[in-house]
Amino acid sequence: MATERLTWTVPVIAAPDVLVVGGGSAGIAAAAAAARTGARTLLVERYGFLGGTSTAGLVGPFMTSYTTEGHQPVVGGIFREVVDRMLALGGAVDPGEVREAGWWGAYIAIGHAHVTPFHPEALKLAAQELLVDAGVELLFHTTFVDTLRDGDRVRGVVVVNKAGLGLIRAQVVIDCSADGDVAAAAGAEYMKGRPEDGRMQPATMFFRLGGVDDDAVAAWVAEHARLHPGERMYECVVQEAKARGEWTLPREYLNFYREPEPGVWRVNVSRVLGVDGTDPRSLTQGELEGRRQAWWLVQFIRRHCQGFAQARLLEMGTQLGVRETRRIVGTYVLTGEDVREGRRFPDAVARGSYLIDIHDPAGTRTTLQQVQAPFYDIPYRALVPKATERLLVAGRCISVDHIAFGSTRVIPTCYATGQAAGTAAALAVRHGVPPRAVDVAELRAAIRAAGGIC
Repeated sequence: MATERLTWTVPVIAAPDVLVVGGGSAGIAAAAAAARTGARTLLVERYGFLGGTSTAGLVGPFMTSYTTEGHQPVVGGIFREVVDRMLALGGAVDPGEVREAGWWGAYIAIGHAHVTPFHPEALKLAAQELLVDAGVELLFHTTFVDTLRDGDRVRGVVVVNKAGLGLIRAQVVIDCSADGDVAAAAGAEYMKGRPEDGRMQPATMFFRLGGVDDDAVAAWVAEHARLHPGERMYECVVQEAKARGEWTLPREYLNFYREPEPGVWRVNVSRVLGVDGTDPRSLTQGELEGRRQAWWLVQFIRRHCQGFAQARLLEMGTQLGVRETRRIVGTYVLTGEDVREGRRFPDAVARGSYLIDIHDPAGTRTTLQQVQAPFYDIPYRALVPKATERLLVAGRCISVDHIAFGSTRVIPTCYATGQAAGTAAALAVRHGVPPRAVDVAELRAAIRAAGGIC
């Protein structure tokens, strides 16, 4: 590849204590936690709103935030605050009231109790007001470009927006980009995909339908479906269409999740294989294919799915729902065995409980494995890059292997790791130490005092 060397004089546009890159689930929690723990906090986000894949990607509902047996919450704190704010707006359903095998969870029994249905616009407003109230400075329409570092120490980042290039210096940077962009640019070691071939879970273009006959859908399920891990909603419809040669998508079933507003359902069906969300050309092709699949699906669903004959397309995601890209190598790599066995760690700063849910990177099916305990711990070491200083990671890009990632990637867990990272960053600033030297006992106490669970 041909290159040219360019030299820029870049203005310093901000110098917060803590800089959070990315305003998705982890970024919302990280910024709020850092500000509340006393750090001057700036959050930069490429869109004009918060929520990340939950809003721009329409990914929802939030998967379970309860223990595997459903007796108590496993994620609280800022996640619960966001949910409560959406409830006050009339834009969500309390996960404590959602049982398994119902329409809020696509009638799936395994792993789909206590999900949180929500309206994406309610989430945008709830998140922004929470951060404003916490004293976080927000800078929208601003995209990460590169890191500024001295050796292995991150000093800040370069961003670009309508004003041009800008430099933001910070004492601690938290990478909540989902893709580990900041950490990768800083030279941190990372993993991508499954170890045998590097292939990542497929992407999905979510979309929302209105005008659905809710009662007719429920009646069809009651009459036809044996909804368990081996059979999903309208699976027989898909199989009949395959026999006719009409169904060509690499997926075996349909996932419809009802939203709080009657007659509105969110659709998680399209399946785009081979997308690398860190490669703009691959991502572009994935976006093109995802929209083609979604449009075709709207027509298919209207023709063949009881209750959807009069459905209308409300919107597609602004972006493709990307499940997997980089996972930063931290001072500890959480493993699939750790997750399955529900392992506990002395430096735990968050918990997870969602089943290991891996969409075949090269096929049509999904592998589900239950966590064999009420929950598992996520250690602070999984948020600390192995050899990069003044940087923390949170959300989808934390240090886990491909199997563990099938569980940790979900939204409630991203909020939990975000709150832990934000709290740790502020404590590092307060004590004048690098994040890896933060006192874990003090960190755990601070998370708990703020309503977090660890």
